[in-house]
Amino acid sequence: MFRERSFSLEQFDVLDCTGRKTGARVGRDEAHATGVWHGAFHCLLVYPAEGQVRALYQRRSREKKIAPGLFDVSVGGHYAAGENATAAGPREIWEELGLSVPFPALVPVGRRVFVYCFTPGVFEYEFQDVFLLPLEARPVNLVLQADEVDVVLELDVEEGIAFFSGKTDTARGLLMDGRLRRETATVSEEEFVPCIDSYYLKLLLLAQRYFRGERDALAI
Repeated sequence: MFRERSFSLEQFDVLDCTGRKTGARVGRDEAHATGVWHGAFHCLLVYPAEGQVRALYQRRSREKKIAPGLFDVSVGGHYAAGENATAAGPREIWEELGLSVPFPALVPVGRRVFVYCFTPGVFEYEFQDVFLLPLEARPVNLVLQADEVDVVLELDVEEGIAFFSGKTDTARGLLMDGRLRRETATVSEEEFVPCIDSYYLKLLLLAQRYFRGERDALAI
């Protein structure tokens, strides 16, 4: 469905400090070595299961240069040069989770400014276009991309809100592989990609509002 990319040769559009394209391009490795602003797509899958609203997180492959082995939103990936969310969103969802999703199914919740400098020699400066992907039920046909995603973690939204707001030190969820084999797991804040903007909490609050029927002013 989507053409495979060569990450070693991948080019990004260079953005200025307001998120606009400058017309220049930069290679992936150079962007991460020097801290060049570039664009990315982020998406959180949310759905009802067993009478509760759930959210799905991916555990990044331990082979990744940035935040290896840590949990993040369901899908996240860079825009290749010339791309935007319309093209990159469905592609990233297909590549990482094996789900075919049309772009109109995504609910936009705004743009996030993200800086990651927790790994020596790696500087991630991103403008992330963030979306919710509401589903009618738990996805049952996931195909995880091994070099991108280790496993996925399902969290109850209400428990996740308590966890990410600091009311609890841990949260209990279900770890699932591509065959949806389930294993109960307890996770802590240190197991998620570090952020200073309460990102995961904000997304769960938006998911909660969405499933309560709110459709207006959903903004990260």
